[in-house]
Amino acid sequence: MERKKIWLFSLTVLLAAGVLIFMYQIRTILTPFILAIIFAYILLPGIQSLVKRRIPVSLAILIIYLSVAAVVAVLILYVFPEVFAELNRFAETVPQYTTQIQKWLGRLNEVYSRFNIPEGIRQVIDESILLVEKTLIQAARNVAQGIIGLVGHILSIVIVPVLTFYLLKDHELICKKIISFLPPGYRTELLTLWTRINLVLRKFIRGHLSVACIVGTMTGLGLALVGVDYAVTLGFVAGAADIIPYFGPIIGAVPAVCLALLQSKKLAIKVILVMFIVQQLENSIISPKIIGGSVGIHPLAIIFVLLLGGYFFGVVGMLFAVPLAVVLRVVINYFYQKAVTYRGN
Repeated sequence: MERKKIWLFSLTVLLAAGVLIFMYQIRTILTPFILAIIFAYILLPGIQSLVKRRIPVSLAILIIYLSVAAVVAVLILYVFPEVFAELNRFAETVPQYTTQIQKWLGRLNEVYSRFNIPEGIRQVIDESILLVEKTLIQAARNVAQGIIGLVGHILSIVIVPVLTFYLLKDHELICKKIISFLPPGYRTELLTLWTRINLVLRKFIRGHLSVACIVGTMTGLGLALVGVDYAVTLGFVAGAADIIPYFGPIIGAVPAVCLALLQSKKLAIKVILVMFIVQQLENSIISPKIIGGSVGIHPLAIIFVLLLGGYFFGVVGMLFAVPLAVVLRVVINYFYQKAVTYRGN
């Protein structure tokens, strides 16, 4: 009997490893399905809300799709073209900014010439400036090429809404099928746990995405009003960065302040003021209204998981670090409560 269990366990492990290897080999094909699952998960609450009002599922999906299509159309017609244009202008003006930085350093060198800065240090500074120039130009080109490169994956982009439609339309059937695969003895426990995870995770995702969109829009408008170049792109960056707690506002503010500083010190002060006002509105009004309370994790723990995610997976790791930490907190609390209850009995 023991030998049979060992063989069964070994076979299960090998089968799981084979499935994982196979999925890794076809990861390009799986990408549209993964994106469809994510979009379906985000859109499902809106569709369920319409269905509760006795609207047919297919019509509810169509209404949500039209709403999303309107937002995408605005982005394609008004936002993305301006972002492309600003990135191209930025790539063209980087040498001018570099020259200006070199002039500033020359003035500093004159002021502190009495300290006799070694020639080696001056050479290192010049080389660093050239490296920053190349990095900025390459970064602007990579962003533009990355967005344009999406056209090369047009089939995947087109098929995602179709896959999302079927996931939304048949989500009850799919859920029942998944539930049927769960072990009967643990089915109730797993479903209870998933209900708790789903409640917290959905609130977190919906809230933070909404706040990020509002912050990005407010930042872009504020920067445009004070006369900063590339306001649309900087607003887009600020909104995307705002998804990352604590570090996001700093990441979004640094490019805007640096570019404003290259134009004038007065403009840099205005940009800092705009960023400060937006963050105060977010912290005192927007986030409390949309997100509500905290995610239930101590700020030190959030900073730790952010640094951990950034260390292993960069910016993407920082984006997913807190949601994973939220899920992990729910799981740990659930099993801790079960253990305490079991021990009490």
